[in-house]
Amino acid sequence: MEKTFAFIGNLSRNVPPGDARGICTYTFDAETGHLDLQSEFSSIDNLSYLVIDENRHRLYAAVEIPTWSENFVAAFAINPVSGALSYINMQPTLGNTTCHLGFDQTGQFLFASNWTVKDSQRHPGKAVVAFAIRKDGGLEPAFTSAAHSGPDAILASELDQHCHCAIASPDNSTMFVCDLGLDRIMAYKRPEKGEILALAETPFTQLPNGSGPRHLVFHPDGRSAYVINELSSTISVLRYERAYAKLTAIQTISTLPSEFKGDNSAAEILLSPDGRFVYGSNRGHNSIVSYAVKKSGEIEPMGWTPTEGNSPRHFVIDPTGQYVFASHQKGGGVVVLRRNRDTGVIGDVENRLSLASPMRVVFARFGLTTWTDSG
Repeated sequence: MEKTFAFIGNLSRNVPPGDARGICTYTFDAETGHLDLQSEFSSIDNLSYLVIDENRHRLYAAVEIPTWSENFVAAFAINPVSGALSYINMQPTLGNTTCHLGFDQTGQFLFASNWTVKDSQRHPGKAVVAFAIRKDGGLEPAFTSAAHSGPDAILASELDQHCHCAIASPDNSTMFVCDLGLDRIMAYKRPEKGEILALAETPFTQLPNGSGPRHLVFHPDGRSAYVINELSSTISVLRYERAYAKLTAIQTISTLPSEFKGDNSAAEILLSPDGRFVYGSNRGHNSIVSYAVKKSGEIEPMGWTPTEGNSPRHFVIDPTGQYVFASHQKGGGVVVLRRNRDTGVIGDVENRLSLASPMRVVFARFGLTTWTDSG
């Protein structure tokens, strides 16, 4: 039988003890969008950013603690009947405030990004690290890393690193790393186990000062990419040239309606699986903006949907494409919004999960030949 589970990672810092949660496992009803709580792993605090390993049926979670100079990634096995998590192991990320995890295209390696709180200890001070995944799904110690500022910086910079995303290119030749502190998307040759991180032929894409590139996604055609810029509340459309590992901005567009005058920071970017729509979240305006993708790869706004909560840090489309789940880090729990698969339009809030500080929702399907992780 096919089962679909949803996993939600929650911060426990700055949350009343009675409201603190770990990773919650839910069953998902595709007819109603309802989530039914099955179990919770709460032995480790501040499990925030989650990713699913489609081949090994494993879950990985970033442990995000800004006051520690070094954070961790934890690996879990998932019970395919109940969705319950079993701890495998944990490895240090060699840097502070681990905020994002991503795989290479083969699933052999896991990348971790460290945001780095400015006043925290600098040692070991790495912006991005790579782990090899063991046969049992556990993580080996990080085999390579890079710093973007400080004495060990791979390129000289007077600015402070704030790495927020590391993903592999569609052809798996390059690891692109968004550093919102440097306003750069760094480009590294994808490392093999035992190799050091080496800059690609085009070592970085420089965005305008104050952009703050945060998260990056590639279009299914492999020719276009989209980066959401946290500080300027914009999305930049990028053209990808594989031969040179080069990203070139061809369009930058606001994530906000023209009449909005308040404070805002952009957070998550999402591309629909069919590549027809791009979505971004606004923290301040507290909305999800929707865009249609043109044949050129450029985008045009379709509208804004209120998420009815404070600071929608992350959102995801469920595996059926019918719902959007938005996680509010600073109040409002997780809301479920209806989505039209044909038009891409996101509707009003249909229901809500009461969680104090949810960070990310990921889905996994059991009973299929492959899993689906739309996160």
